[in-house]
Amino acid sequence: MFAGMFVLAAAVVGGEWTEGVVRFETGSDAVNRIVAEKPSGAYGSKVAEVYENLRHTGKGAEAKKEWQSLYDQVELAASNRCDTAVSRDAFLGACWWLLETRMMLEIGPAVEGRWAYHRKYVPMNLDAVAYIRERFIGVDGMLKPPYRGQALPSAFALYLGLVDGTAQSAITPYHMEANPAVGATARELKASLGAKPSLGAFGWKVALDALAQNGMADAAYGLLLEDDAVDRGAAISWLWRNAAGIASDPTCAGFRNIILAPRPDRRLGFVKAEYKSAAGVVKSVWRYEGGKWIWDFTVPRISTASVTLPGQNITRHYDAGDHHIELDI
Repeated sequence: MFAGMFVLAAAVVGGEWTEGVVRFETGSDAVNRIVAEKPSGAYGSKVAEVYENLRHTGKGAEAKKEWQSLYDQVELAASNRCDTAVSRDAFLGACWWLLETRMMLEIGPAVEGRWAYHRKYVPMNLDAVAYIRERFIGVDGMLKPPYRGQALPSAFALYLGLVDGTAQSAITPYHMEANPAVGATARELKASLGAKPSLGAFGWKVALDALAQNGMADAAYGLLLEDDAVDRGAAISWLWRNAAGIASDPTCAGFRNIILAPRPDRRLGFVKAEYKSAAGVVKSVWRYEGGKWIWDFTVPRISTASVTLPGQNITRHYDAGDHHIELDI
């Protein structure tokens, strides 16, 4: 038995396990209660909604259908240097412009015949980064007042790699020590989240990801285990990508390549997750035995996987099949 099923793409009909649905269970009653609840909240950005659907399903049909409206939304944001449709705050709106630009870079390949737009959004990404850093980032590499120390601005600044120019994919726990601006902003984010701010569904997603990407996954787990302020939709999304460690590769439609990168925590005891993707069933099951972390995962027959083990920065390629890994952790 699993603690719950939650929807990533398709509907659960009568409790049936259908495509786009995750079956999930842990050794933590608090986490199991989260996945048994109905997700709440909406992202507020059509680009973000299409992007997340593409990441979860690997199917580009919605992206093709909505491409013109997505294009128009980002064009308007670029002209305003801010996506006012999502946020009228100058910094947060500019962050949404940057975020949506990066999403369009990943949505584009899923839309047939749209590779030309790649050339459009690479320069736009650089333009948005330069604009935000010039206006909102100080000479110390940190956010300027009044945004410094605020939860949502700190989360976006870390998540988008705006603090001291650090790209989110390059951040490690060790980088925090070498980069004072990154470390200080991450600590400020952690402290500000203790006040239980209202961040919305996507804001909580960004905040939880920012913590995890900066070596503070334990703090993210702590919020989920102890704080009911976290949006449940964001919590569920974060758990499947971090506790189970399952994510689609946006460059390979239909889950033809899977990103597997679990961030385990002893407070969960164990994790059992199964996802019925378009390519087949993806499984991620881990547990602790003494000082060992034991992980079994399954890659569907027509897929491959890019695997990153806990505490490591090296990504390894795995073919289809069942795999077993044990680590001293």
